[in-house]
Amino acid sequence: MEPRVISVVVDGGADPDSVRRMVAAKAPGSIVQAVSTAAATNGYYVEMIAAQTLRATGTPNLLARKPEVDLLLRLAGTTQISRAIEQTGAKKGQPFLLVVAGPASRLAKINWAQLGGKKLVKRDLSADELERIEVAALLNVAKG
Repeated sequence: MEPRVISVVVDGGADPDSVRRMVAAKAPGSIVQAVSTAAATNGYYVEMIAAQTLRATGTPNLLARKPEVDLLLRLAGTTQISRAIEQTGAKKGQPFLLVVAGPASRLAKINWAQLGGKKLVKRDLSADELERIEVAALLNVAKG
């Protein structure tokens, strides 16, 4: 089954951890991560980063024990978990970006609007986004 990646901006009234847990329960087997809206503004960029995490899952190229943490690290462009959380982690009371990668059939059952969410627009990648994708792909080299 081909995985699908959805990135949704959720308003600041929702608790990122609660939303993340609720979506993970509705889409078992999916990677679910809440990050700062500053982490990405392009849905296509998020898909490219999530694809790196999906490909690394189950291999030595995963940057952390959990794919959710790998995704956070790649979005932050670092191998340091504390730095990634500080720079890119979602903060309670602020809008956040919810990234979900999993089977399309399970993701289709989630009412994104009910979460107060709006899907991130997909557009052509900028030069900066292409560079950040490359940095994220090379993080496992820096880790070693």
